[in-house]
Amino acid sequence: MPVLDTGPLRHAIARGYFTEQGLSVSLVDADSGQVGITKLMAGDADIAYAGDVAIISAIATSGLDLKVIAQAAMAGPESMWIMVRDGGSVPTVADLAGKRIAHNGNNGVSHMLTRTVLATHKVDASTVQWTTAKFQDMPGLLARGEVDAALLPEPYVRPATKLHLTPLIDPIKGGGFEGAIPIGSYVVKAGWAHQHPAEIAAFQRALRRAASEATSRPDIVQQIAVREMKVDAGDALCMKMPIYPLSPSAVQLQRWADLMRSYGVIDQQITMAERIIAPPPK
Repeated sequence: MPVLDTGPLRHAIARGYFTEQGLSVSLVDADSGQVGITKLMAGDADIAYAGDVAIISAIATSGLDLKVIAQAAMAGPESMWIMVRDGGSVPTVADLAGKRIAHNGNNGVSHMLTRTVLATHKVDASTVQWTTAKFQDMPGLLARGEVDAALLPEPYVRPATKLHLTPLIDPIKGGGFEGAIPIGSYVVKAGWAHQHPAEIAAFQRALRRAASEATSRPDIVQQIAVREMKVDAGDALCMKMPIYPLSPSAVQLQRWADLMRSYGVIDQQITMAERIIAPPPK
């Protein structure tokens, strides 16, 4: 997906870090994490990027034996927004009741974050009319009045303001999260992981190097957004960057599993510590 979460991955490919580790890595398009996991299971990809909610849902509801080999990104405050049209059609979060809201995948990160905001502000989510759309299509849908609100991550927030859209609430702060929350990870099939431990370790080393550089030099991801995601150069300078972890955190990922169970999205306890393949020592 054309989101900033995959900035370090794209950087590692461009700089040849995977090649240095003996890997040939190419990108396979997927409109959502659910689609990415479907391609993974079909054998059309060896590794899939997906939102953490989609990953946990696939494990719990579809019985897929997936392993997390790296966390792609975490969202901090003001790195994404629930946006609405200018003009007061949705003046407050309470006014989202009964409205049409876009997300990029049923029970995905954007869907769950929006539901958490609604619950925190005591808005009945059962009254909402949900629409599934690509992130890049959401600003147009919202501007044309085809939906009333949409959760937009970077790099789509600032361009959306040019279409007379305005931020309503930060879903991280507004959802009651402290600091940051995981939003995406890289997963493999457990069977594939058993057969390819060296390739996984090589992937982790290269990605960790790229994530470290992207953290210390935001311009790296800004340039990727301009070059590969067609973001305006001026807009790229104003983007709020996600956090790029250097290794997966079972504690942070467990937050999603527990939250999803509390919402009834999954009906069983998932222990994320059992689903992580730790990277090799630095």
